[in-house]
Amino acid sequence: EPIVTGSPVREEILFADRAAAREKLGVGDRVCILSFGGSLGAERINRAMAEVVAHFAPTGRTHHIHATGAYGTELFPECLRELGADITGDPHMDIREYIRDMADCLAAADLVICRSGAMTLTELEAAGRASILIPSPNVAENHQYHNAMVLAEHGAAVVIEEKDLTGERLCQTIEELLSDPARLTELGKKAASLARLDANERISREILELAQEPAKA
Repeated sequence: EPIVTGSPVREEILFADRAAAREKLGVGDRVCILSFGGSLGAERINRAMAEVVAHFAPTGRTHHIHATGAYGTELFPECLRELGADITGDPHMDIREYIRDMADCLAAADLVICRSGAMTLTELEAAGRASILIPSPNVAENHQYHNAMVLAEHGAAVVIEEKDLTGERLCQTIEELLSDPARLTELGKKAASLARLDANERISREILELAQEPAKA
């Protein structure tokens, strides 16, 4: 019979200091958006996110941390150029290839836009963050979609399938959430309510119990 433990969460995510993280990242009093599409980068997400950056950067309302992934390092700036968006020198548009300080970025974020792999969702829940989830369609048995729908059904995330993803739709969804801070807070609280924060202890306990069982002949 399978034992359900949940996925272990790094301590730095559990104990991250939001105010310190926002100061370190230079967020100020803006709404902080964190977005990423995996270490390689997802073309559809990069293209849509370029439209989001082009839409919000001139407004001065948001601090945006976006990881393009390896394949997006050339694509993302190209998309911005096509949109006529110049964010050169804007300290509130933090575009990078990869996020190496995820604990700080999650702590600072008000809204996270990402895929819905199991570990990503575990960290979103542990941090209690509102999210827009874009499941990867290129995975076995469409498991990212099913993962995302668990959060959506608990009122803990908004889900946009990749086939429905456009920059316009994403901008509109973000605008709706930012104009309703109570809903943003509620999404985060519902995400936190789904967290299993004792997974590390559960796994350790099960391993110790198995180790102490007499070997079967």
